[in-house]
Amino acid sequence: MDTRTGSRPCAMCATGLRGGTAYLVGGVRHGRRRGTTRFTRLLICETCYERGRPDPHTGLTRAVSARRTKTAEWWGLAGRGPALPPQLCLAGCGLTVVRGAEVLMRGVTCSAACRTSLTRKRNGGRGSGRPCGACGTPVTAGRADSAYCDAACRQKAYRRRAADRTPNPTPTPNPNPAPALNPGPELLTALIPFVNGTTLGISQTLYKTLYRVHTAHLRGHDPAEYIARLTSLNPDRIKIPDTDDGRRLRASLRALRPAQNPHPQP
Repeated sequence: MDTRTGSRPCAMCATGLRGGTAYLVGGVRHGRRRGTTRFTRLLICETCYERGRPDPHTGLTRAVSARRTKTAEWWGLAGRGPALPPQLCLAGCGLTVVRGAEVLMRGVTCSAACRTSLTRKRNGGRGSGRPCGACGTPVTAGRADSAYCDAACRQKAYRRRAADRTPNPTPTPNPNPAPALNPGPELLTALIPFVNGTTLGISQTLYKTLYRVHTAHLRGHDPAEYIARLTSLNPDRIKIPDTDDGRRLRASLRALRPAQNPHPQP
């Protein structure tokens, strides 16, 4: 779909965003296979945002069903801080975007494609000027951080790296392997409103552990140490607000304990 014409649909209701105000929110996309999720930023229409944002009079969080469909779910504006006034996407795609006043987010763009387009526009498409990582020719086209001439050189470099890898020796299998401590997709989704600051009211110990699980998952690290800390907490006694998000988090913590302790002592 052409990102330069502003013809993209709302991630929640599939309504075209051309001519209206789009809201850039943090959320997840659910894959076709059950349990597969991808953390990303979603572009939604004003109607879907108004239906799912916190109540402006009471400040209470709306029901999760107002922010969830079969394919996506969102929890708040991208970027911390108050919402900025509607601004045109700096890449020139024609969309008017609203997002949070995050200092670290440079400029207002509506998608990763527009950020890439803006980078190329600022650089004039002149490339990095560095030698190509595959053929050694100076890179004179593309982004300012381009490492290869084109896709063919990028693929050639990948094949070269794959050929240089030596296979690791096959480890001796452990006859009594310990159960893997991996966070479930429900926990990864349920902790988002709390680690992003859109929902408050949990204990400091639980917040720190959830944040470390979330960070380790995004960076591809092993979160076993932090999952073990979660299993040591009693989900019925830990401080969690009695809201839809809180009840969902408490249920995911309850499901985690028997999953990691399949043979509890009587």
